[in-house]
Amino acid sequence: MMAFPTARGFLLILMTVGTVWVALVNVGLATALAASIFCSLLAASFLLAQFSLYRIRIERRPNSDGFFGTEVALPLLVTNRTFLFRQPMVITEKCEFAPGGVLHAAVPPLGPGESLLLNRTCIAEKRGCARLLEVKVSGGDPAGLFRRTRKFRLPGEIQIYPGTVRLDSLQLQAESNPMPSFDGRPLGQSGHGQEFFGVRPYRPGDEIRFIHWKGSAGRQQLMIREFEANTVDQIVIILDTRKTLVGNDPRENNLEFLVSAAASLSEHLKEMYCRIHFFAADGRSGERLHLSGDASVMHWRLMQTLMMLEPAEVPFADTLLEAVEQIPGGVLVYALSMEADDASKGLLELLLDNGCRINWILAPKGNFPPILPDEPRIVYGDRSLRRFRGAVKPREVCFANTLEEVLEK
Repeated sequence: MMAFPTARGFLLILMTVGTVWVALVNVGLATALAASIFCSLLAASFLLAQFSLYRIRIERRPNSDGFFGTEVALPLLVTNRTFLFRQPMVITEKCEFAPGGVLHAAVPPLGPGESLLLNRTCIAEKRGCARLLEVKVSGGDPAGLFRRTRKFRLPGEIQIYPGTVRLDSLQLQAESNPMPSFDGRPLGQSGHGQEFFGVRPYRPGDEIRFIHWKGSAGRQQLMIREFEANTVDQIVIILDTRKTLVGNDPRENNLEFLVSAAASLSEHLKEMYCRIHFFAADGRSGERLHLSGDASVMHWRLMQTLMMLEPAEVPFADTLLEAVEQIPGGVLVYALSMEADDASKGLLELLLDNGCRINWILAPKGNFPPILPDEPRIVYGDRSLRRFRGAVKPREVCFANTLEEVLEK
């Protein structure tokens, strides 16, 4: 691509045209010198800009996948293959997960034959699988009169998984309906059992006598001996993805909060001896998803699913109905919804009657207002829920709540 004048360059071109016209009308030494100086400066700047990107090589270096809301690195190797010094350059790349959808990076001056590893970083603001196609390099002359742009086709791919938080302890039984073991101890806490089951990290409520000292020394954290009678067998995660209920903010809305909650649950449960059932509707494929398997095996499969999950037109009650028909009784259920309708409440009560333990987390659209640059983020109006009768009541959350306080409580 040929060098193109900047705003300053357009001004100099007009001045050059003016001085040349004056020199032609009023022939003289002073006017001729002024016209020649302007023409020389313009020609020199154009040639410098035209060859500013000559024999510049850009290579994409290996990058790792990232997580929503965390810093992602996209390194590039920039090489000056000439014996001349190079002016600073600017590299631009379209990245759908970057703030504003575009990632900018400045390249400092390069010496003859110098190579520079450019570590570009940004905060991932969108989950999904992003395809990287090309980068655009912009250079110019030292006076800033002309700009030259060159495109480098550098195909690549990066996966942005849902954001997760580390949960120190997870409430594996509902407050209102804990399930005791044969000796009266709530499930999920280490105690007497029939046979040794395995070793897991310490959770509040575990007794000191069940600490596995050798395992604790090896892992540098307290490890607990767990027995078969006191383990949680199956955990069900039911996620609401109805499109009309998703908040207006593209980055921090109620759906992203619930997706991160599901990912954090999977992250915590992968180190436990249990099975996970996951139910949701995917708007991208139009399918109703049901994933099931051991937590350690299911984790990355579930993370891949959550990464690509998009809002659907399916009501939460329909997804819940499918789960009611398939899951066994006596399991722990995490219902992650964006509305609290009577149909969903009735189905959750049916699960409760079937011996299930229910953790119902409600994230309404109104509790996640859009982020505006000049206004504070406030939840307006009455956030109080309708008074539900019965044992199943949702816990309402808003943008100010953290996943740790919601899931660990």
